[in-house]
Amino acid sequence: MTKNLENKLKNIDKSPGIYQFFNSEWEIIYIWKSVNLFSRVNSYFNWKWKLNFAKQKMVDQIKDIKTIITNNETESLILETTLIKKHSPKYNILMKDGKNHIYIKITNEFIPKIIKTRQKTKTGTYFWPYTSTSYVNNILKISKKIFWYRSCNLNFKKSWENIEISNIWNTKIPCMDYYIKRCSWPCMKESSKIKEYRESIDLIKNFLKWNTSEIKKELEIKMKEKASKLLFEEAEKIKQDIISIKSLEERQIVRDIVDWDYDIINYIEKYDNFYIWHIEIRDSKITGFYNYDIKNNLEEEKEEIIRNFIEKIYVENINIKNKYILPFEIKELNKNIKTEQPKIWAKKDLLDLCYKNIYEYAYKSYINSLSTKWFTKQNMINLLELLNYKQINKNIIFECNDISHISWNHTVASRSIIENWKTNPSKYRKYRIKELEEQKINDFDSMREVITRRLKEIVNTKELPDLIIIDGWKWQLSSVVEIVNSFRSIENEEIINKLQIVSIAKKEEELFIMDKSWKFERIVLSKEALELKMVQKIRDEAHRFAITFNRDSRIKSMKKNILESLPGFWPKTRQKILKKYINIDKLKDVDKKELSMILNKSQIETLEDHGII
Repeated sequence: MTKNLENKLKNIDKSPGIYQFFNSEWEIIYIWKSVNLFSRVNSYFNWKWKLNFAKQKMVDQIKDIKTIITNNETESLILETTLIKKHSPKYNILMKDGKNHIYIKITNEFIPKIIKTRQKTKTGTYFWPYTSTSYVNNILKISKKIFWYRSCNLNFKKSWENIEISNIWNTKIPCMDYYIKRCSWPCMKESSKIKEYRESIDLIKNFLKWNTSEIKKELEIKMKEKASKLLFEEAEKIKQDIISIKSLEERQIVRDIVDWDYDIINYIEKYDNFYIWHIEIRDSKITGFYNYDIKNNLEEEKEEIIRNFIEKIYVENINIKNKYILPFEIKELNKNIKTEQPKIWAKKDLLDLCYKNIYEYAYKSYINSLSTKWFTKQNMINLLELLNYKQINKNIIFECNDISHISWNHTVASRSIIENWKTNPSKYRKYRIKELEEQKINDFDSMREVITRRLKEIVNTKELPDLIIIDGWKWQLSSVVEIVNSFRSIENEEIINKLQIVSIAKKEEELFIMDKSWKFERIVLSKEALELKMVQKIRDEAHRFAITFNRDSRIKSMKKNILESLPGFWPKTRQKILKKYINIDKLKDVDKKELSMILNKSQIETLEDHGII
């Protein structure tokens, strides 16, 4: 230590303020605050042996110290945050906002659109930052059902009293929403429809702000009017809209929290990283979800990381009367920061919700960071050896089956293949789940059906993969093994005995196999092992393929429903049309004389009236 540094340490004031450490290049390497600058700064040198390795290394680099005195702790906290943002010192903990926030945007067009976006610009009106895509999709689905907003790509421009429509994407006018009654059709240029649409935008804004009481009242009045006219089906639809709004409200209300605004903060140390999740509550409603990856060069203790984070949030919301709900007590916090560590009831539930979200985010971040480089055949051989399995085929084949379902319908399954270390899309397969009842979701029953059909195929062809991968924990594996054993017979005993099955548990990315005595064996591979990443890749590929198949099934079903809604088009007629033309969009290019071979005059006129031909 230089003489100059020794003198500075002796003469540091005991007031609150911030201190800065400089290296030999006169770069700021660390900034922090303290209620007693003298005590805090000297502790780095007097108790250096108590510091972790990274901080000891930092102290060795200190060549100069600068302090700034403030009037109180709050001032020092604000100044500290400002200087850290400005200088980004090497040894300060750096926080990076998560990239997965989603907004609902209402555009500034004459006939606005309502869309979801991850980019927030100066144009348009934005609502909340959401983290769940499915939750946003549910909000938009309910909004469209009630308010009939447009989802087309048409551009509307008002010029004097005229409305000009530019159709740069060759969108069909009117589009499908016209036929299924999910749009107020401003593209028809009727003044009443345009006025109705623009009025509905104000209602949507209130809806997205959760000012729903007036909307519910209007819907209840309409429902009673429909019922008084004996239009019970329409009244029931409106009733379902009201129920949908209430279900969204229930997800927003934070029960038992009245007097304060709250910030719920939880963390997880996982996959060699540190993650924080922050739930913001204002006026007893959840108004924001935020996640952070912590770049921690210092290997700091979790208490110090959380303390730093809380004080950062406090500075940004210094005029808000709020409390902080935390998983453990943090000492040496600013005296104006009020904290709680709940053990039961609603606040504990919110803390658990916070942990659940950060666990899921950490998992997704880890999966997204996986290497995309090609695997080798040796990696496949290594994995089989780790599982105590044998190579069966000359060209090693791994397969994975996955289930997908959306909106309680269209449950489907898929199979993806890795052959000789590369994906082989030509051998991918799709399955429609036939034995599962409509409006029912059961992954176990769906997987049983898929595995049963797969085993029949293996028994018939006598061709089996080197490894079958199941997406799930040991209970999914247990049900699959049970089906395999039920298939045993004198004829197929030999090939069934050769089956090699492993399951991968999503959360911890553990592998499970089951031995002949029906005991589970847990296999944990290094997170960086290419063998594990290969299993993850084929699992994720099966999931992607299943979701794509599910989406295609729903779109095809929607197009069938248009014909079902037309008068005079009975099942046999619809079957003839779809069998010959596959897609009703192709009917526009069909000559009427050709259509008259399968349709009568009245049916052709109906298609014309609805703009299908």
